[in-house]
Amino acid sequence: MKHSTFRPFVFVAVIVLVVGMACGIDFGTKPTEPGPEPIVPATQPPVEQASPIPPTDIPPTVAPPTATPEPVSPFFKETFDTDVLADWTNFITAGDPKSDKGKAKHSIEGGNLTFRIEDNYLYTYLIYTKQSYDNVRVEVSAANRGKNNNNVSLICRYSKDGWYEFNIASNGLFNILAYDAAGIVHKGYNALYTSGSNAIKMGKETNIYAIVCSDKNLTLYINGEESASITEGKYGFNNGNVGISISSFNVYPIIVDVDYFDIQQP
Repeated sequence: MKHSTFRPFVFVAVIVLVVGMACGIDFGTKPTEPGPEPIVPATQPPVEQASPIPPTDIPPTVAPPTATPEPVSPFFKETFDTDVLADWTNFITAGDPKSDKGKAKHSIEGGNLTFRIEDNYLYTYLIYTKQSYDNVRVEVSAANRGKNNNNVSLICRYSKDGWYEFNIASNGLFNILAYDAAGIVHKGYNALYTSGSNAIKMGKETNIYAIVCSDKNLTLYINGEESASITEGKYGFNNGNVGISISSFNVYPIIVDVDYFDIQQP
């Protein structure tokens, strides 16, 4: 029997053809195609955000109302129960160049404003500087505890230009002066009125003195009695501080206790 060599070759060719068709073998003649899109895992659906809660209106912090301080009245009665001397300005003049200004002192003692002068011809002033006044009434209670030759003086409309001064002497005399500091009319002390009064209690007594400076009118009261009233327009002081002065003359010691200093509307 003659064996045929063609049959094995045919068999091999058939197998190759079948395999190639089944597997789609690329022999370099087919163009490359893009691969499939990658599968992206499904994501969780977005969570719906809750609408923001509108902030509750919080009223602003308000400080509790503070009590409105009462306005300080320019009119008051100073009784010298505490040390108030920081509100006053002191100056001293001398009628004799030999007089020692250091011998004129003042202090608050036992509810009194006490003046002590231990030399001749010294004039010590205390001016209340926290307030100025145009029309004003000033009253003091003054007790004489030293020699019976002194002045108690009340001042109104004190300024750099000058002031009005009412002098009441313990010997029964008094006068009203204009002190012209700037020399607008006549520099220095100028007498406007001089007289005496039986209403003055002489010796170691207590006297109540009051003055009223209202417009051009200057009035003096001694122990409740009107002792003098004048109209003054020559110097024309119309506004300033108020104050008090104690003077010594040719004897000392001079000691005066001021129980109160009352500033009032006229």
